[in-house]
Amino acid sequence: MQILLIEDNSNKLKQIKRVLTEIYPESNIEEAYSFNSGVRKVYENKWNLIILDMSLPTYDITHTESGGDKKPVAGKNIMKRMLNRKIIVPVVIITQFETFDDDRISLNSLNAEFQDGFKEIWKGTVFYGNDDWSIDLKEILDKI
Repeated sequence: MQILLIEDNSNKLKQIKRVLTEIYPESNIEEAYSFNSGVRKVYENKWNLIILDMSLPTYDITHTESGGDKKPVAGKNIMKRMLNRKIIVPVVIITQFETFDDDRISLNSLNAEFQDGFKEIWKGTVFYGNDDWSIDLKEILDKI
């Protein structure tokens, strides 16, 4: 199984990767750390599953690069690009925020939008801020 994990927080990335490895021990998990690198990887490979953070920096953060502007709904924009290119791969959003874009967008409103406009690819959202996030992730993955 080919899994793409797009996440800029190193601790969160390690925790998600640990859970994915437990569920899919034979999987190959590739990582991307920003909107641009995530889009590039989505386009350049065939994936069985994409795990996607909602808020991402524009570019990978390095010793010399700050990452550019933070894109508050980068995950939504990546899914839009997937649908525009007819890349139909199951996507699970994992976020630690309940609001985005200076509190103008709620996670609930995004989920409602995903249910309508992204139903071909969006399989669910996990709120990383609670202790049961890994159980929630496993439940979504069991249904895919």
